[in-house]
Formats: sequence, structure tokens, C-alpha cells
Amino acid sequence: MDISVIIVTYNSADQIAGCLESVLAQADVAFEVIVVDNASSDDTRKILETFDRIRVVTSSENLGFGRGCNLGFTHSSGRQLYLLNPDTRLAGKTALADLCRRMDDHPHWGMAGTRVRSADGKSESQPAHSYPAQRHVHRDFSKLPGKIAWIIGASMIIRREQYEKLGGFDPGFFLYSEETDFCLRLRELGFEIGHVPEVLVEHIGGASEGTRDPRDVSARKLEGLLRFRQKHYPPDDCVFLAKRDMRRAWFRMIGNGLLASVQPKNSKAWQKSRAYRGIWEVSRKFIIQKRINP
Repeated sequence: MDISVIIVTYNSADQIAGCLESVLAQADVAFEVIVVDNASSDDTRKILETFDRIRVVTSSENLGFGRGCNLGFTHSSGRQLYLLNPDTRLAGKTALADLCRRMDDHPHWGMAGTRVRSADGKSESQPAHSYPAQRHVHRDFSKLPGKIAWIIGASMIIRREQYEKLGGFDPGFFLYSEETDFCLRLRELGFEIGHVPEVLVEHIGGASEGTRDPRDVSARKLEGLLRFRQKHYPPDDCVFLAKRDMRRAWFRMIGNGLLASVQPKNSKAWQKSRAYRGIWEVSRKFIIQKRINP
């Protein structure tokens, strides 16, 4: 088996059919498709039952992205693993074959990302060349291999042996920053991260979080980022960044809250105020905990 495509779903009924159709249309490569469903409550499982050429692994709880991928890995057999979001579409019929060839041509790559473009074509997710707030951190990343720091988890290919060496994704992450941690740990093993721009993936984005309170979404994002910082940054830098986040969020929360008071319900100002409230609350809680348990 050349490649195992692992897709983790959670209430993905509106997107999963199009994603699977684009994957199953691939040619010139031996592949399998494993879908891990994270206890969806919509029609995701009914839709999955209409596809014959896939293996569905169901979870009784929402494991999040990383743990879902880890579960899918245990059911896979491909020498390459391709992690793909359910709200994506592969462009063309040779995307998987092209990815396998590029990985074979670059043995120093441990993983690689693709070109990821929004469904409306207005934006693209580029590979990152630094880590979050890296310039404020007292750690030298210059000796890590390659120029790419991390790639978006919506579309990434990784060699099976590297996935095994890493132990998969850190299960302590739920939904955000797990790919940043994953990529950094891979580079620490001595492998570069590649980029394959000729393979295009269209990404809707935010499908699983689209109806949630902006406060909850931003809080969850920061919780993931805090875990990443604590794993890879010096403790004093983590506290400094948290204090900076809290101060910024406080002023922006108040400013947007005042604007929202004279605007219609659920305005952009209200959404921003809620998002910054989530950041302020999580940062404040982190700082208090560090004061109690330095």
C-alpha cells in the first residue's frame, strides 16, 4: 500500500461526501481511505455508509484531531500517511500519486504539506517559517533542519516510520497547535519538512467550529497554544507571553464591547469582543496558576 488517507470527522455531513469523492477519484497509486468519526451527532455516519471503498472507525467520544489521527494510524497499512481534513477537496486525479513521488524523491523530508487554498480562491495557507511569537523566546531554533517550521494539519503527508518514531500526535492537544508541535518534534528528529505546491487542496475551513461561541473557539485555540509553549519554550517566556496576551485581549475586549453595545446583535464587534474575552480568561487563569504553582 503506497499511501493511507486518514480523515477525522466530527459533524461533517455537509462536507465529507465531496471530500471522499475527490479522494476516491485518485489514480496511478495504491491507496486506502480510513475515516475516523469522532462521535458525530449529525448525518455524517449515514453518509459514510454510502461509500464502499472506505474503512470507517467509530469513536464513542470526540477525540479531537490528533488522537483521531492516532486511532486511524492503528488501522492503516500505507508506507505513507496522508492526513486530510473532511472539509477539503483534492484538485485533479494524481494528487496522491504526485505526493508519493515527491516524498520518494526527497528522502530527507519527514513530512510535507501541499498548496492549501480557500474554497473561494481568495486566500492560501502558506508554510510557516517560524514558531508562534518565536522572536520573543529565548530558544535557538536555527540548528533545526530545513527552512519550514510547520505546515497546516488540513493536508500533510508523513512517512510511516516517522509517525511511529514520534508516537503520533501528542494526545494532550485537542484541536489546535497539535500540528505545530508535531512538526517541531519531527525536525528535532533530524528531518526537514517539505512543500509540494503543485498539489492543490481546496479548504472550506472552520467547519467543525462554525456555530460555536467565538469566546469558546478562541479559548480552545489559546489552550492549545499554551500547551505548545509550555512544551517547547522556557517557563519565563511562557509567562511573559501570557501576560502580553492578557493585556492586549483586555483592551480589545472592552473596545469592541463598547462598539457592540450600539450595533445589532451578533455584530462583528460583538464577535471580536467575545473572542478576546476567551483569550483574556484563559491567559488570566494560566497566570494565576503559575503564581500558585511556579
